[in-house]
Amino acid sequence: MASDNEPDQEYFYNNADLLRAMAHPVRLMIMDELLRNPRCVSAIHEILDVRQPNISQHLTILKNSGIVASDRDGSYRCYYLRRPGLVKAVLETLKKDWPEAQIENVRGKFKRALKKRLDKLGK
Repeated sequence: MASDNEPDQEYFYNNADLLRAMAHPVRLMIMDELLRNPRCVSAIHEILDVRQPNISQHLTILKNSGIVASDRDGSYRCYYLRRPGLVKAVLETLKKDWPEAQIENVRGKFKRALKKRLDKLGK
């Protein structure tokens, strides 16, 4: 367990795995579609115009990461989001128009932080 001043590395590794599972254009489109309604592979195939085997592979990755789950509906397997709040937050964040950093301002902050750190070390 991490102290108050130390980040919990497991937390970051787990979240990196989750973000890796999301990090593909087709998976982002699938999650966006599943935010609207649960879907089976054939419906996702029709909506996204991506080959069914490819959709199934991406759904497997999302399912293994815990982002989606599935249930049988007759002969169909339908998928839904297990973590809709997370998916919605990620997709909304990606859609935002984020301003670029003012590079000179960032460089100035970096130089000040470096000088402060070197001063503490007595160099």
